[in-house]
Amino acid sequence: MHRFAPLFGVLLLALLVAGCVAIPTKTEEAAYSQALVQDAIRLYRSEGRQTTIAHYSSPEHVDGPWYVFIIGEDGYTIAHYVPDRIGRDPALRVDNTGYFYGDDMLSATEEGRWVSYVFNNPETGEETRKHTWIVRHDGLYFGSGWYEVE
Repeated sequence: MHRFAPLFGVLLLALLVAGCVAIPTKTEEAAYSQALVQDAIRLYRSEGRQTTIAHYSSPEHVDGPWYVFIIGEDGYTIAHYVPDRIGRDPALRVDNTGYFYGDDMLSATEEGRWVSYVFNNPETGEETRKHTWIVRHDGLYFGSGWYEVE
């Protein structure tokens, strides 16, 4: 037996355990939202900007209340499953309580940040508090979140 065999076995086990990352469920709203944003950034890295924008501009990629949106470098929405939201002026990011959440979204960093505001829930059609995880990557802002259930 080679003298490094035990070390190799321990290293292999450590790599296997590290590769077993738990995928959050929808009952873990915050973690699930963060995972969707990370998936979007991975798609962007592997497939590029245009493919990612097309992917998240399709209603096929809405999962109940969850969807990913992307904001461009200039603050305008460049990907959203609702076509009317694409090209949305950043000055319009004001909820019905008067809270201007646009600046908070555009202050997100590579580490990400949470922004909460009142928004139309696509499942109910009602204005509901939404919690959005937003991450800046390569000058773009990738976001997803969930709506509070009352």
